[in-house]
Amino acid sequence: MVYWLLLVKSFRRNLQYRMAHIINNFASTIFGFVFIAIWAGVLEGKGNTDSIYNPSTMAHYIAFTQIMLWITTFLSPGLGIHLQVRTGAVSLDLMRPVSYFLFVISQEAGKICYNLLYRTLPIAIVYSATVGFYLPREPFTYIVALLSILLAVYISLLLFFLVGLTSFWTNEISGLHNVLITLLFGLGGQFVPIDLFPHWLSTLALGLPFAGVLYYPTMLYLEQVSYGVLGLQAIWSIVLTIVCLVLTGRARRRTEIQGG
Repeated sequence: MVYWLLLVKSFRRNLQYRMAHIINNFASTIFGFVFIAIWAGVLEGKGNTDSIYNPSTMAHYIAFTQIMLWITTFLSPGLGIHLQVRTGAVSLDLMRPVSYFLFVISQEAGKICYNLLYRTLPIAIVYSATVGFYLPREPFTYIVALLSILLAVYISLLLFFLVGLTSFWTNEISGLHNVLITLLFGLGGQFVPIDLFPHWLSTLALGLPFAGVLYYPTMLYLEQVSYGVLGLQAIWSIVLTIVCLVLTGRARRRTEIQGG
């Protein structure tokens, strides 16, 4: 009940800015159109219409990854942990009779639910009315894709949580946050589908957690990869959860609050 209340309060807090965010969605949609236009020009110029990545498929790929950004990639830097550490307010959070890990995750989950309704959904409606959305042939694909999206959101939360935890050792996380965003965009397949990378880089990227944030959910929905990738997402979810819990325990012992 505590974590649910935190989620609801976070959702309501973000509601105060919904008009500004809806206007901001316009820019996000335009970026998607720009990427689609660039890829259409590249693929048409090479006459690569028989490839898996013809202009139509690439438009569906870009549209899907673009709407995924607001629930997986554009999260609060460090989940806001560094702000609490900087002010010393984290000491109160650590004293609460709840799991600090779930305390932070629940608050960000409220923001993600808000983004889903007021950012992802409006952008998806625009794309469906313009470039269109791919409709899977197999009904079971919808269920698998939904599970993959949920795992993608969770993996992203864990990655951002780890970045936030570093503030217990250093107050500045902007550099590490930028590195994470770069990896999510690059090795996550936002700019270029991972299977178009050089073979060695593609092999490496497909095994990293970043592929589970954008690439795998998108390719599952487009029915271009096997359902087995859910297992890889699940493994990274478990591994990263363990790492987060272990480092949270060490961060708790590392906490030093200075007054003044």
